Formats: sequence, structure tokens, C-alpha cells
Amino acid sequence: MQGQLICDGCRRVLQYRRGVAGVCCPGCNALTAVRPSPAAEMSELICSGCPTLLYYNRGASNVRCSRCSTLNSTRSANQMAHLTCGQCRTTLMYPPGASTVQCATCRYVNHARDARPQTVLVENPKTFDEKGKLVSNVVVGVASWKR
Repeated sequence: MQGQLICDGCRRVLQYRRGVAGVCCPGCNALTAVRPSPAAEMSELICSGCPTLLYYNRGASNVRCSRCSTLNSTRSANQMAHLTCGQCRTTLMYPPGASTVQCATCRYVNHARDARPQTVLVENPKTFDEKGKLVSNVVVGVASWKR
């Protein structure tokens, strides 16, 4: 399984294998520590002032972009579309409606196409409930993005 985090140096989205302690960014060579976070309580949106991907706690009503200082409402958060790079097979995220997506890893320009509805399975680390019982955190959904 893979996880994602934001590079501490250049703010790129980096993918990593679960269980690693840190990730070295291929763009700026900064080492970012993998901090355990409850992913089920996090969400994401694209800043309305610049093309920065912002992660925020799901309960927040607003999130301020650290790059351009725009205050973004989470109620109108953009959904993210996904595709696999045609050259290096890296999973890429992009805002729906984009016609092309450039891979940050290999610089290949991928053509985005209308995605058919797709079943999405997210398996988060198991947690303990208030009674100390181990609880599985699995979410299943159907994603479809239209232009």
C-alpha cells in the first residue's frame, strides 16, 4: 500500500510505501518525515488562488493556503480526479476538467480523459474504539468526474 504526504521543502505531493520513516523529494532533495495521521479525518482541495493542493482536517470550515494566503471554504472543495502516468505508472491527482496532466516524476504529459464511474476502496490503518476494540477503517465509494 502507498501513502501520500506533502514535501516539507517544495510542497509537492509525494507518494511512499507504508512503513517508511521518511521520504526524499526527487525535486528538491528535502527529507520529509512520515508522520502518522488519521487519514480518515483528512480531506483535500485545490486552492482557489493558486494551484496548490491543500490537506485539512475534515471538520474545518475554512483553510488558508500557506503559499498565497487565500482563505478557501471547504464547503466548495474541489474533488480530485486520478490517473496513472502513461510512462512511469505513478498515480497522479488533478482537478476535473484538466485536459492534460504533467507527471512530476518523469515530466511525461498525460492526456486526461473523461473517467467512467470507478469503485474506490480506501483502507486506512486500524484504530481502537472507546471500548478498546480494534476497528477496521475501510471506505468504499464510487467516483465519477464529468467536464
